Amino acid sequence: MKIKNRIFLYNTLMVLVSLIILLIISGFVISIFKNEYIDKEKLKSKPNEYFYEVQELFEFSGEELFDYEGISHLLAGYGYDLYVLEDGENIYSNLEVGSEEVGEYLEERDFGGKHATVYTQNSMTIVGKTLIRNSHEYVIVAIHSGNEEIKIGTISREFETFLLDFIIIGIATILVTLGISQLFTRKLVKRITTPIDQLVEAAKRVEKGDLENSIQYMGESEFETVCDSFNHMQDHLLDEKKKNASYEIARTDMITGISHDLRTPLTSVKGYIKGIKDGIATTPEKRDQYLDIAYSKACEMDVLLQKLFYFSKIETGNMPFYMQTVKLNDFLANIVECCNEDLKTRGAKIIFLPANDIHFVQMDVEQMNRVFHNLIENSLKYANVESVQITLSVKEENNRKIITVSDNGKGIEIEKLPHLFEQFYRGDESRSQKNSDGNGLGLYIAKYVVEAHKGTISAENDNGFKIIISLPKEDFDIL
Repeated sequence: MKIKNRIFLYNTLMVLVSLIILLIISGFVISIFKNEYIDKEKLKSKPNEYFYEVQELFEFSGEELFDYEGISHLLAGYGYDLYVLEDGENIYSNLEVGSEEVGEYLEERDFGGKHATVYTQNSMTIVGKTLIRNSHEYVIVAIHSGNEEIKIGTISREFETFLLDFIIIGIATILVTLGISQLFTRKLVKRITTPIDQLVEAAKRVEKGDLENSIQYMGESEFETVCDSFNHMQDHLLDEKKKNASYEIARTDMITGISHDLRTPLTSVKGYIKGIKDGIATTPEKRDQYLDIAYSKACEMDVLLQKLFYFSKIETGNMPFYMQTVKLNDFLANIVECCNEDLKTRGAKIIFLPANDIHFVQMDVEQMNRVFHNLIENSLKYANVESVQITLSVKEENNRKIITVSDNGKGIEIEKLPHLFEQFYRGDESRSQKNSDGNGLGLYIAKYVVEAHKGTISAENDNGFKIIISLPKEDFDIL
């Protein structure tokens, strides 16, 4: 599940659970308040059915109301008790319990009207009247308790209790909600921080140069993607590190090899020139021979320096290409013609198998000319047969031009084929071998030039050694 969905789910659950708890508690509280206070109090607050008759009794005047025993007897017939105050002091009561509560309640009530006053409290009905006699104030009260224990002021006390319970329940609800919130949040934070911590640790490992250990994380899809990307980056850095290490080794070997390659012809040039200066070449024919050899060796050094020059341009990205449309058959035929005489003098021959149709391609003539001359030269050096025969052919396949340069040599070991186009790679690691003047740059440069033409180059063994070049054809081929 995605982290954003999980966050949404957790927050929804937290709010939903909190609301459900709140609704349950509120419903419970409202139910209690309705059942225990509102409905019952409405019933309890109704006056006793005989309150009117009691009011009629209190309409008596004079000494009749001070006959407490007589009045008590009359009130008893209606289920009432008598309670009398003189100047605020209780002087008569036939209440069994609750006299003190009644006294406190009556102090806060006014019974001074012309007629008897009726009050209701809980299930009680209170009918009272105030009289003045001999400068004393008498409050005569009839109380109907509803056959229940007198509970003056119970409502307020019960409400206070209810309010306290409500506050306690509310606080408990808040604490429970916070606890649930903390539980979900802690779980969510753990899910987020776990991959982040792993990424931090992995970054520290990479900083220390440890590129072998990868992040092992299975969880949220977003973090899996980030961790996988980090692992890919780490693998790429490791590959580049290994490539750079092998590159440095190969470059060191190349420098050593170039030093050897330059030293050999340079020593020859110096030797033959010194022979001329010292008079060893005493005849014009001998001097010409010495000069020809010195020139040949200087040309070998020039070829090597040219390869280094092109390699430098490739490495710096400054290799220029001047593309033009050429006829492929004519281009290859010209190469064969240029190489034919030189090959004859070296005991080799070249055969050209042109395409039947006229094909046009886009190429840098100078650069591609250098590629094919280098491939032909490689066949001469490494065919390892007495009479080398090189075949240059062209055909069309899958809307591309396929050019092959093959020889009748012994080919090359299969395990070396994938490495032929790498920088500084030489199939003959020992420079003491025959034809070991290679420097590992020729095929690398050829690959770079061909790919710059949007082509491909590969090598295989096919009754000898074969190089296959594939180039895109020009759209306006002329049939």
